[in-house]
Amino acid sequence: MPSAFGHALFALSLTPFRPYKAKLLPTILLSVSCAIIPDLDVLGFEYGIPYDSIFGHRGLSHSIVFAFILSIIITTLFFKEFRKDKIKFLNICWYYFLCTISHGLFDAMTTGGLGVGFFTPFLADRYFFSIRPIPVSPLNLQAFFTEYGWYILKAEFQFIGLISFFVLIGGYFWRKYILQQSS
Repeated sequence: MPSAFGHALFALSLTPFRPYKAKLLPTILLSVSCAIIPDLDVLGFEYGIPYDSIFGHRGLSHSIVFAFILSIIITTLFFKEFRKDKIKFLNICWYYFLCTISHGLFDAMTTGGLGVGFFTPFLADRYFFSIRPIPVSPLNLQAFFTEYGWYILKAEFQFIGLISFFVLIGGYFWRKYILQQSS
């Protein structure tokens, strides 16, 4: 998996695409949370949940179903004012879905693990993409203070950082020129 830093960086780059105007700080916090929450499944190791279980690491919490459900929960809890506007509500759900599913997409580009259960709970299969430029990140924080940890962070910054930069620039232009023209 990429580190929480890599996942958070990409989520930050999506914030200009939020389908509402204000709320920048809450958007940043919710976007980053959605991008990091799937890795809470590592707590399962402490409770004896096997890695290859649907509840194991990179299983259900990395799935399309999970991203969909989390996006609805986030939108329902934090954007009550948009409940009556179904289009706006669905656009906000879509935004947080993208923040959440980005986690699994980047994990499927790593060099280690068992793959990502995108279609869990319907299929138990796990997937990787054919392009896997991201070295797998250690699960413990102390490992980031080693030479290997530094190597991982540099690799993530180069790959995820570059993608995030272009997404952020695209979002800036989208918000400035396209969104304002349609308002």
